[in-house]
Amino acid sequence: MQRLSIRTSWPLLAALVLCVSGLNYGLPKVFAANCMEVPLLPLLIIEVGASLAAAVLFYGEASPIQVIKLALVILALTGAIAGIAHLVNENVFSSVRLRPGSQAPVLTINWVFLLTVNISAIAVSKALIVLTAGQTGGRRRPNKSDSDR
Repeated sequence: MQRLSIRTSWPLLAALVLCVSGLNYGLPKVFAANCMEVPLLPLLIIEVGASLAAAVLFYGEASPIQVIKLALVILALTGAIAGIAHLVNENVFSSVRLRPGSQAPVLTINWVFLLTVNISAIAVSKALIVLTAGQTGGRRRPNKSDSDR
C-alpha cells in the first residue's frame, strides 16, 4: 500500500511561492479585460470536479480515501491562493451579485486568474506531496496462530 508524505524542501517551497505569486499577481493584470460571469454553484461543482480529476490523474496509485484527501488539499490550496491573490490584486474579482429575476449568485471573475489559480494549486500539491511505498500507519492485527500459542 502507498503512503502519502510531504516533501520538506525549503528551496523548492520558496521557488513555488515566488512562481505562484508572480503568476497570480501578474497575469490577471495583463489580461484585465478577460472577465466573465459565472454562476457560483456550477463554478464550485467544477472546482471540486477539477480537483478530484487532478488527484486521480497525478496520483493514480493512491487509494480512494487518499485521492479524496488529495482532492481536498488541492481545493484548499486553490482557495488559499485565490484569497491571497484577491487581497493584493483587485482585478481578479469584479463583483458577486444576484441575477435579475433569479436568486442564484453570479460571480464576475477573470478567467485567466481562474486558470492560473487551479494550475498553481495542482503544481504546489504535486511538488510537495508524494506517494511512498510502505504501511499506512494502521494498527496490526495479531494472527490467530500467534494468539493460540
